[in-house]
Amino acid sequence: MEYLRDPERIREQNYANLRTQVDLTAFSADQQQVVIQMVLAYGDPELAKYIRFSENALGVARKAIKQRNNLLYDVELVKYALNEALLYQEPLGFLGRASVISQAKSVKHTRAMTAVDCWKPYMSGGIVLIGQSATALLRLLEILQEGVRPPALVIAAPRGFVNASHAKQLLWKLHQELGVECIVVDGTRGGGVLAAAALNALLMMQQGTYV
Repeated sequence: MEYLRDPERIREQNYANLRTQVDLTAFSADQQQVVIQMVLAYGDPELAKYIRFSENALGVARKAIKQRNNLLYDVELVKYALNEALLYQEPLGFLGRASVISQAKSVKHTRAMTAVDCWKPYMSGGIVLIGQSATALLRLLEILQEGVRPPALVIAAPRGFVNASHAKQLLWKLHQELGVECIVVDGTRGGGVLAAAALNALLMMQQGTYV
């Protein structure tokens, strides 16, 4: 069987083919780096049409990474998809805490939503990744409206057909009022791998790696 085996050539051709199939003209050069990694992770050139960056998203991301501010995530899949070689600290997730599990059961909320309340002491100036749970994003917006100090950046890519589109639209509508920048995957598309791919790209750029 004839097929490409060399990992470096596979990598190079992946990027080359992606650039021929994805319209990147709407994005700045730095935004393109993030979009490329997200599309590569998702495997669909059409994804680029659904990715939005708030005005200062990349600037605040650089600052948060440089200052080694906290990284928070909604579900374990996000953590597993992060490139450990790029991370500067252990990302924080509270989904498995016994108190979160019991409280979520008692009030019939999702565990991801309940875990967001554990973020409050760690969130200010950090980066939040939401790759699965729309209820986590909606709860985040609620606590920000209550006056909790916001993260620098929210990467919002929850997927699904209940709450997901609405939650992301609401983040986009409110982000300036709440004082938080965002990278959003519109519509029902999303997933933990996408949220992680966006952060991986930001970390790569901070270390001077571009594609």
